Amino acid sequence: MRAQKGDGEAGAFCHDVSRAFFTEHADISKREVIVPIAERFGISASDVETAWHEHRFSPTVDAFIEDGLKVGVRGVPAMGWPNRRAVVGLMPPTEIVLRLRNEAPERLRE
Repeated sequence: MRAQKGDGEAGAFCHDVSRAFFTEHADISKREVIVPIAERFGISASDVETAWHEHRFSPTVDAFIEDGLKVGVRGVPAMGWPNRRAVVGLMPPTEIVLRLRNEAPERLRE
């Protein structure tokens, strides 16, 4: 998606896939779920199937997972910032801010 449509469309695609999974409880590993979503963004069913069967993005996905594990991602939701540990788990925004401030250098704590 990103290679063909850019970051904005890739983000919107990820949002739609996440909505299907988390809100509609759809099995996004199924062709009949993922292909219609991709087609809404101009990616053909044959492009999806070719990428799927060739495992075209496996190295990228594996690297993404490895990077997440290195910074402490162990579940969802997880939020990350450069040079910081991930904040993992559903929590109020005030708790996220508190965790970030506790990890920040002294000059950033206010």
